[in-house]
Order: sequence, then structure tokens, then C-alpha cells
Amino acid sequence: MKTIAPRVSIFLATVALCLSAALAGTAALTPSTAPSADNTAILGSTAQKAAIIDLKGEINDFTRDTLEHNVDVARAAGANVIILNIDTYGGLVTAGLEMSRFMKRQNDLHTIAYVEDKAISAGSMIAMSCDEIVMSDSASLGDCAPIVLGPDGLEALPAAERAKMESPILQDFNNSAIRNHHDPLLAAAMVSVADTVYWVQDDAGNKKFVNDVDYKPLIASGKWKDVPGAPVPVDGPDTLLTVDGLHAVQYGLATGNAVSAESLAAERGYQIVTTIHSGWGEAAVEFLGSSVVRGILILLFIQCFYFVIHAPGHGVAEVCGLVALILMLGVPLLTGYAEWWEILLIFMGLALVAMEILLPGHLFPGITGLILVLAGTVLTFVPMLPWDRGATGHAWPAIERGLMVVTGAVLASFVVWAWLGRNLPSLPYFNKLILTQTSGKTPVVAGGSHGSGAVATAWPPRGAIGRAVSELRPSGSAQFFDPDISDQRRISVVSAGGIIPAGTEIVVMELSGPSVLVRPNTQTAAV
Repeated sequence: MKTIAPRVSIFLATVALCLSAALAGTAALTPSTAPSADNTAILGSTAQKAAIIDLKGEINDFTRDTLEHNVDVARAAGANVIILNIDTYGGLVTAGLEMSRFMKRQNDLHTIAYVEDKAISAGSMIAMSCDEIVMSDSASLGDCAPIVLGPDGLEALPAAERAKMESPILQDFNNSAIRNHHDPLLAAAMVSVADTVYWVQDDAGNKKFVNDVDYKPLIASGKWKDVPGAPVPVDGPDTLLTVDGLHAVQYGLATGNAVSAESLAAERGYQIVTTIHSGWGEAAVEFLGSSVVRGILILLFIQCFYFVIHAPGHGVAEVCGLVALILMLGVPLLTGYAEWWEILLIFMGLALVAMEILLPGHLFPGITGLILVLAGTVLTFVPMLPWDRGATGHAWPAIERGLMVVTGAVLASFVVWAWLGRNLPSLPYFNKLILTQTSGKTPVVAGGSHGSGAVATAWPPRGAIGRAVSELRPSGSAQFFDPDISDQRRISVVSAGGIIPAGTEIVVMELSGPSVLVRPNTQTAAV
């Protein structure tokens, strides 16, 4: 235990330090906001320098930090116009609200949301916060109602609870509509399912949007009628407003259409000073955050943790496990799906599991540790807990996904252990690290003398004498003389019965599959 326990402690402590360093580096990405200026002066400037910034994929905390960093880079490049190239189905509402408020604070820049394909949910919230919206003809904008998904699907909510969930989103959309001269009814219709919006005009051609309360009296008066060619109503009582590029221009939500962000800049005579595409970092975070990859990382970490406990000393398992754990927990921390207390649960659980392995027989630390590790890992798949419905409402599907991934990884670990038990001795390189290796030399037998000259089929052979390097509880490391290298070599062994202290002379009893079973050398001890 004196050898294994420090290795486990150092392993867990190193992981914690690396995660802290990674998060500190991420926090440093957030730039300061430049002093405000009159936005109308920017619009009237003759030197329009534009930066195109991609905003694609899931909206989360990492996307938020990246956007803030990219706007800072664009400003440093001399841009006074930001064209935000949006293509997203949305994501975390909290991150979307923060990004919306951030864009509204850029008073020294003219901000344009260009939607080539889609700006849905949190994406529409960010688009509405920009000074203007430009879309391709076929692009989609809208559908930003908060929803609650339970184990059985979409849940119906009481009016008061739905109003509580919608309130911050409605407030943000209303603020954006007033600020950027959009109709507040249209903005609200993107969020609230119950809203009904009609588009009417009078004989003079004046048009306006009205709700269902005002619509009937206006039509009954004979002075107003539905706008020809427009849907009646524009948005019904059981739908969310989602518009394409052409209708967005008709309704005054978009100022125009363009086939690309670059063509928009060319049409307006903007000089593009920089184009910031979604880089490999964003792609890597999205890839590593997928359920399949996270499941593989969990599987890899379980395997490495097992080898760290049962076969310490080689360093390969320690390094691989460290990398797997950093990726497994670091990505959820970056994207906002994991909190520090969830990570703490996992580390506490790992410590208790290690205690049970090193000091067996208590059971309680091991069971408690496993529960903490599993619970903490599952919660890293959940952006908000079920009782935090006002934020996202996607807790139950996320919990189910986390349970499926974690359970699948644990079951796969047992399959991998069984496969390794049968095949690892024949795998190149790995059999040298922790398993036996064939040898054509005459083995060393008890007492240090050579045998009759028979060729052994495995090394170390039965009866070989060695010494325990670490305490065997029951697994650990031992050294045996290898005639192939004329030197001592360390391998993993298993005590056939009881704890064997470090430094004890041991003898090989038998080779059982991938395991080398040993016992204390009682003949030497009796001399």
C-alpha cells in the first residue's frame, strides 16, 4: 500500500490541477468591452470596415466565450461593422441570454446578424439583439419558446410556471424589438405559443400587426382588412412564429436578403478586414462533447483506473487515464454542462473507491464512492437540474442520455476486461508491460539453481524466485530476473492468499491466464 496509495493520490491531484489550469485559460478568453460610441456615427462613416464572425453549432458557455473573444479580435483588426454569420438550432438559454446582452453592449460597432440557413431558439434571440438582420431567401428565424421535456415527452405546464419560464426570454426579445425597431408582437410570438398575431392594412396602405383582441373590432369597422397574400393569422394560438427570409423582410424583421455574408459586405461596399471562421477548437469541443466520444472516454478512464490500482509503476495507464479524465470532465465544464460541485462529487467518489481497493473489507466506502462517481458523471450531461426549469427544461432527456452513456461504458468495461484476459498475453508491447512473455531460456528455479534444461513456455516460469516491489493487496508489482536481458524486470503479480508486504521474497505458483500467482517463499523464510 505504501507504493500504490501515493500513486493514486498523485494521479487524482494531477488531474485536479490540470482541470484548474484549463479552466483558468478558458476564463482568460473573455475580453473587456470597448468604450461606447454613437452607433449612428458608425453608420454614417465613409470607411466601413467589416469583420465576418461565424456563430455555428450549439449555443453554450464555450460558444459565448468564443464570441466575446472573436468580437475583441475583430475590433482590434479595425472593424467597425460586425457581420455575425449565424447557423444554429440554439442551445442553452442562459448562454443565449448572455450573448444577446453582450451584442447589445457593442455600441461602438454596427452589428448585423446574417442568417444563411437557420437561427432557431437561442440563435433567433442573438439575431434579434443585433442592430439589423439580413437573411437568405430560404433561411429560418424564430421558434424560441422554452419547453419542458419529461420522461414521457413534452410536458404541459401551468400558466404561472410557463409565464415564469418565458419571462426573461420575452423581456429580452421585447427589448431587442424596441431597440432595433421591430414589431414587439412579432418578437413575442417567437416565444409565446398562446400569442396570435394578424397583419392588417387600411385603405391608405398603412399596415400594422395586431393581436386577436384588437383584430375583430378593426375588421368589423370596415376600415381595415387583412394584408393581401399574407397568412391569416400570421401566427396562430398554437404555433410559434418562424419566418423565412422573404417574409422576414416583409414583416420588417430583416432589412434585406443576401446569398452569403461576403456578398452582403460586397453589396454595401464594406472592406472585410478579417473573417473568423469556426476553428478546429470549436469543432474539437463539439466532437468531444458528443455522447459516443464521452462514452469512449469514460470506458478508457475506467480501464486506466483499474490498471493504476492493480498494476502501478509503468506510467502508461496513469497518463492515458489523466488525459481521458481531463477530456471527459473538461469539455462539459467549458460548455456549461458541468458545475464544480459535480466534479467534486466525482473526485470524492474516486477517492473512496481507491480507499476500498487499497484497504478492502469495509464495503461502505466502495459502494458510496461508486454512487458518487456515477451520479457526478451523469450530471455532467445535464445543463440544469429538473427543479431549475426556468433555465432550460431539458433536464430529464439529458439525465436519460447520461444514464445510457455511463451504463453503456460500465458494461463495456466488463466486456473489455474479459477480452483482455484472453488476448492481452498475445498483444505486442502490452504483454511486456503487465503480463508474461515467452522465453526460450532455462528458467531460474527455487533456491537459485538451474533446472534440468527443459525449455519453459512462459516467463517467469513456475517456481521462479522474485521480490515484491509493492505491497500485494492482492495485486501489485514484483521483480524477477529475466535471462533475456540479464537484468531484473518488473511485472504485475497477484498474491495467491493474503497481503504480502513490499520487499518479501516470493515464488511463482502458477500462470493462470494473464495472472502470475505468487506466494511468499517460505523455504527461504525458514532458513
